[in-house]
Amino acid sequence: METIFCNQHINSNCESCKSQRQFIFRHLDTDQLRSLSNKIEEVHYNPGEVIFKQGTSPQGFICLKKGKVKITCLASNGNEQIIDLKSSPDTLGIRALSTGSRHKSCAIALDQVCICLIPKKTFHELLNSCPNMFRELLSYIGERLNRADQRLISLTQKPMKSRLADTLLFLQKNMGIDSDGYIDIPLKRSELSQLSNMTNSNVIRTLSEFKSKGLIKFKKRKIKIITSKTLSKISE
Repeated sequence: METIFCNQHINSNCESCKSQRQFIFRHLDTDQLRSLSNKIEEVHYNPGEVIFKQGTSPQGFICLKKGKVKITCLASNGNEQIIDLKSSPDTLGIRALSTGSRHKSCAIALDQVCICLIPKKTFHELLNSCPNMFRELLSYIGERLNRADQRLISLTQKPMKSRLADTLLFLQKNMGIDSDGYIDIPLKRSELSQLSNMTNSNVIRTLSEFKSKGLIKFKKRKIKIITSKTLSKISE
């Protein structure tokens, strides 16, 4: 798959965007938002399209305005490994942008995705002119590092049942739920295996056990958590 920054770009209106009231851009005043709208580009992706590829250079700050994205990297055997899942509002590729390095992962749209691309120069100018925005971005990066540390502990030190319970709770918290209460992302068992550091057979067996105990239920590839408290105890 190739990167699809060649998708049609359109202008975005930052002043009326809900994301700017929920993310780091809430610290910008009206004039700053209006100026940003003249420099930002909105890009849309279909499910399965690549937003950026592993090994490419960041083109700017990517604001995930709408949709869900999986972050993957290629393992030494050439297989795709899911390392994170993101839903709006959020940002993509901030590590490469902040360190001036190439992307060490790939971002792929899971559903209809809309991003806003802010050129690097414009974004750095914003950080210099708005200390509160800079501080909140640092806080965001710190929170993500803490989350990554907790995920690493889960994947390397917890038993299998705890790892899968932790993954399901992680998905519910970060992906949200649909109108019927199911985790709002359909995942293959192989993808759950990657997120939980388990084999496919162990994931299938553990899911069946959780279902038989009334902890979860299925609707095709979606999962509904029935008893979060019990799953939390298993996770711990």
